Amino acid sequence: MPEWPRPAKVWRKMKMTSFKSLLAGMACAAALGVAACGPTAPQNDQVLRVAAGSLPSSLGNPFRGNSRPGSLIWLAIFDGLTAIDDNGELKAGLATEWTLVEPTVWRFKIREGVTYSNGRVFDAAAAKGVFDYLASEEGKRSLIGAENRGIASTRVVGPLELEIVTARPDPVLPRRLAAVMMVDAEAVKSMGMEAFARQPVGTGAFTMTGWDQRSRQLTLVRNEKSWRPSKIEGVVFYELPSAAGRTQSLLSGDIDFSLVDLEELERLNRKGYHVLSSPSAQVKAYSFRNVGGPDDSPMKDVRVRQALNYAVDKDAIVALMPEGARASGQPAAEGVFGYDPTISPYPYDPAKAKQLLAEAGYPNGFDLTMEVMVDAAPGDDLISQAVAEYWRSVGVNTKLKVMTMPDFLAKYQANSWAGEALALSWNSFQYYDTTRAMEDFSCGRRVPFFCDETITAELEKARQIMDTDQRLIAYQKLGRMYHEAAPSVFLLEHRDLFAYSPRVGNVKIRHRVPVYEEMTLNR
Repeated sequence: MPEWPRPAKVWRKMKMTSFKSLLAGMACAAALGVAACGPTAPQNDQVLRVAAGSLPSSLGNPFRGNSRPGSLIWLAIFDGLTAIDDNGELKAGLATEWTLVEPTVWRFKIREGVTYSNGRVFDAAAAKGVFDYLASEEGKRSLIGAENRGIASTRVVGPLELEIVTARPDPVLPRRLAAVMMVDAEAVKSMGMEAFARQPVGTGAFTMTGWDQRSRQLTLVRNEKSWRPSKIEGVVFYELPSAAGRTQSLLSGDIDFSLVDLEELERLNRKGYHVLSSPSAQVKAYSFRNVGGPDDSPMKDVRVRQALNYAVDKDAIVALMPEGARASGQPAAEGVFGYDPTISPYPYDPAKAKQLLAEAGYPNGFDLTMEVMVDAAPGDDLISQAVAEYWRSVGVNTKLKVMTMPDFLAKYQANSWAGEALALSWNSFQYYDTTRAMEDFSCGRRVPFFCDETITAELEKARQIMDTDQRLIAYQKLGRMYHEAAPSVFLLEHRDLFAYSPRVGNVKIRHRVPVYEEMTLNR
């Protein structure tokens, strides 16, 4: 482990905090039995039991978000017209092929013989119903609706042919559609989205049959009508906010599968449990807003933003992360379209950081509030504490403010952050193309939080280039521009950690989500 400067005390504090949490969890289990602290094992041995730090507040409404925790459930219930394979490449989903017939017109051939879990046929008209919903006033207010506002219209060409017209050329559209879940729009129309979210209807391998608000337990059963049948009979999700609690439930046999945190690895490995480290298609970052905050915000000055990059020892943080993590200095992770191997991370240079702060008019630093989530991904708590301490060491008095996932989603859409820094990564999940992340950090966002007019103008041109090689060149140029503009402290290419019991076989992680239907369970 590398030598830490002042942030070393943070590491010690984090270790002690986690140790106390672990003792509390073990005491709970000893005093009350694990069932009182976590799930009770179901009797059916062909049901996979999964622990999650949180469950989506929108339940079966897949348009409210585009990442975890929702994706852990939505990709089991629903399908997109397209999908992403094990290697992050585009593949067929509910559409088997697609063709660009004009610069702004795409034609999709719908998979034959697909039905929803309620028996209704999925065809081109059903797909059009989804896009019509997203174009409605209610749909446009959703995150997925906002991200697809570039779709101008849709038209049914034939029973199994759908035409999508975009407002301008969009080479990324087939990848975007991997994130647009094909809900039963007729059910949404008759029930209303709020009721639909509690009884969702999709074409996926599973259908949702139960939601226990009191115990925070969500049940999926095998969808016998699905075009992608499941080998197991069902999945039960349990909400266990504590990482130590999830590990304890895994070790005690009350759950089979869980996202886990860094500090649990040694214990899990020692007990013979499998731990899988998987790339997340994200660049872990702490981001700044130069729009929507105070007029005199230090974040409006690029020198301040660069200073906060120089202030953090990324290599020291990476050394504490799972195998495969590495320092980053750009919007795209390796394997994501737009990645540029020539862009190096900002070096650790606290003297340079102090110099830039002084040049920007802050020789004595300033006060900064950063909003963060805890226990959302491996190392979150440790990284947040360490980054804050690095910033304090160059005079930026950083206060961390914890937010929940529902808080995050609301603030993310409305730019209603309480501080001027936030735990917001460069997330190319769903597309595996850096367009999505760059659109987030642009003036063209529906409610922007970071705006650089020059970068946005370049992005508007680059995102319409249909030639793949030329578009890559343009995006790598944008990557260098974002590196210089420093809208975030680019930290590292993040990894997900999944642990599972020896009874679980054929584990695959696709699109950051376990492929439940392909798993096997030993009796």
